[in-house]
Amino acid sequence: MAQKKSDHKLSLFDRIENSEKLKVVLETQIDSLITMKLKPFESRGHMTFSDDTSTFQIPVKVSVRGKFRRRTCDFPPLKLDFPKDDLKELGLTKDDDYKLVTHCLEKKDAQNYLFREFLAYKLYREVEETGYRAVLFPIIYRDSDTHKRTRSYAVLLESNEELKDRLDGKWCDCMGLEADSINKYYRELVIFFQYMIGNKDMNMHIEHNVRFLEGEKHEKKIPIPYDFDFSAFVRAPYAFTDQSVTYDRSPLVMGKDPEEFAKVLSLFKSKKEAFYTIIHDFKLLSRRHKKRCIKFMDNFYRLIERPNFSSKYLR
Repeated sequence: MAQKKSDHKLSLFDRIENSEKLKVVLETQIDSLITMKLKPFESRGHMTFSDDTSTFQIPVKVSVRGKFRRRTCDFPPLKLDFPKDDLKELGLTKDDDYKLVTHCLEKKDAQNYLFREFLAYKLYREVEETGYRAVLFPIIYRDSDTHKRTRSYAVLLESNEELKDRLDGKWCDCMGLEADSINKYYRELVIFFQYMIGNKDMNMHIEHNVRFLEGEKHEKKIPIPYDFDFSAFVRAPYAFTDQSVTYDRSPLVMGKDPEEFAKVLSLFKSKKEAFYTIIHDFKLLSRRHKKRCIKFMDNFYRLIERPNFSSKYLR
């Protein structure tokens, strides 16, 4: 799917996406956000972005987001709303609403699960440019009331407006969408990617963890998946309470077009080396977690390289 050529200024996401040694500080009422995570509470603060070449600060309104993670996380994911006028003053576009994926649990190993979900976004982008772009960075959360600091990592996702504009489309409110209304190739690709990472927590019919793009250039709807924390590839502790349980892959059921699936299968086979390189080269992931990710991918490729795989998958 061709991307729209951009002839205008950068967004906030564009500005930081390829920054070398990016560091971020978010100062706001962190403790209050966590304490009141189940209530509609918004805190004002500011974010500072620094790298080797520049530093800039911008006001931000912060609120807790998500449904399951809002209830489950010690440090829930956040919604960031930047003032459009301040973005304009920095020479940036007015794309102002962003999702920040946090480490969730206050456990020693928690960051590794964040890293694994970041890798899932990277793997999807390797096969399809329509996926959400994601940037990972070290972050300091500074409470504006107590001045307490929490050091961690976080992932910022490309905004919905940016993705829509980049792909020259518009978002569809497509609850109840039938399989025939979805582009067959992208439908097969998204479902097979979820099969690869072992994620059953997506439902196209009810738009659960997937959005649809439409427009004059798109004859049928294009699915855009997100939120991979319930996948077996990520294996977040709140999703897999028994970490010793093995995962039995099974495809999500919707449509199934043999001709388009053949193209998708060929693509994933061709991306084997690239997938492994992405995982191997990711230095922040602990050795134990990296071994688990590689083992999970080994199992996937053993399955799909069997001569009778397609016939079994399409049954």
